[in-house]
Amino acid sequence: MKTIILHPTDISQWYALVNEAQASTRLVLNEDTESYLVFLLKRFTQTTQLLESIIAIDFMESMQLYGKKQIERLREVGDKSLLLCGLFPGIAKKHHVTLDYFSGMGRSAYLTAAELHEAATGELYFQLSAQFLVMQDVLQAMRGEFSQFSVAEQSYIPPTDSHTH
Repeated sequence: MKTIILHPTDISQWYALVNEAQASTRLVLNEDTESYLVFLLKRFTQTTQLLESIIAIDFMESMQLYGKKQIERLREVGDKSLLLCGLFPGIAKKHHVTLDYFSGMGRSAYLTAAELHEAATGELYFQLSAQFLVMQDVLQAMRGEFSQFSVAEQSYIPPTDSHTH
């Protein structure tokens, strides 16, 4: 049985779990992306609103908003998509959609937020979009479900018969 080490604060506990998952997957998040993920996990533990809306509708509704409200809604779509892909992949199966659907929605939401935001914060959203699949794998590793080839498998189609060619 694996030993659980408790840390003095929620933030330090989440950092430890994210770092452990990065080590086990040999994936590395940059400092900004890692910090964002840690604080997203902290926010997630303080709310129950993850499943109270439909991501595609939230994304479409964000296109009708302007300014900070639009960016906030896009961030929420990206965050919910990431958490669903990484921590609750069974929800996708339950709703008969693929994880690619949620990851595509999340990456698009973060990318759109980046394009609408000012330089410094916009750069963070560009990073979140670019590292979405890595963050998804880190979260899956926290659940113990990481596949060593999961990022690479996104573009790899295995042969159907091992005896051909």
